[in-house]
Amino acid sequence: MNILNEILSQSMPIEECTSFDSSTFKKKYYNKKPVVFKGLAKDWGATKNWDLEFLLNLKEDKDILLLSGNFIQDDNRYTKASFKDYIKKLKTADANKESFKDYLTTLNIFNYYPHLKNAIDFSFFETYNKINDVTAWIGPSNTVSGFHNDTGKNMYAQIKGKKMFILSSTKFNKKMYPSDKYINGAVASQVDINNFDEIKFPKFKDVKFSSITLEPGDVLHVPSKWWHYVQSLDTSISISNFGYSKREMFIIKAIDYLHRRGYYKPKNCFCCNNDK
Repeated sequence: MNILNEILSQSMPIEECTSFDSSTFKKKYYNKKPVVFKGLAKDWGATKNWDLEFLLNLKEDKDILLLSGNFIQDDNRYTKASFKDYIKKLKTADANKESFKDYLTTLNIFNYYPHLKNAIDFSFFETYNKINDVTAWIGPSNTVSGFHNDTGKNMYAQIKGKKMFILSSTKFNKKMYPSDKYINGAVASQVDINNFDEIKFPKFKDVKFSSITLEPGDVLHVPSKWWHYVQSLDTSISISNFGYSKREMFIIKAIDYLHRRGYYKPKNCFCCNNDK
């Protein structure tokens, strides 16, 4: 049973701000509650200039890893591709309005193309974190990242296309039915709202949600450990900055070290067995 529309109809709007200063953000919102800064990134070079053609014209090609469908709840693995081959296929599917499910997620785009970093500005957020991890999300319309939470505090900038977020606070942790699936720096929910099983997850219906549709130039703050569901409404380019303390990053790296050597959830993940 798909309960997406039911959740949206019952969800509260996320607070929106049209003015911004860093000290108010730190005092009122930073890792406390979600907020959308409307148009904060509208004058970034990325928002003004990036599209699929721009990415296709980057000089160098790079090897990348793709996921498909709802990679949070689905049982899938990374597949290998080249960056430009993927962008070409995505561009063709977008132009022809064809179904396309491959999703480029958490790409360390500025490690691949360092000169692009001048096109964004997360400085107002970065100053409050010991470690900042900036990644790109590029994919087709209707791509879904099912409910999960992240260890890092997140500033999520929508660059191209529209994207819908549904959020829930940490006080509903047990009712979100955390999964045993391993995700580096995150926790998945067992609940797939597009294929919901009310008998298996009865308490989920008691969770309170808020939602927002991000437009190009909008920036969303998602506090650490807040649950969120994400769906692209268009072919989309997004940039997120995950902020961590040194302790948080040490724990993430230590767990990932154990996982990749087979000591911690070696098979219940999507990062291993890339040749599947």
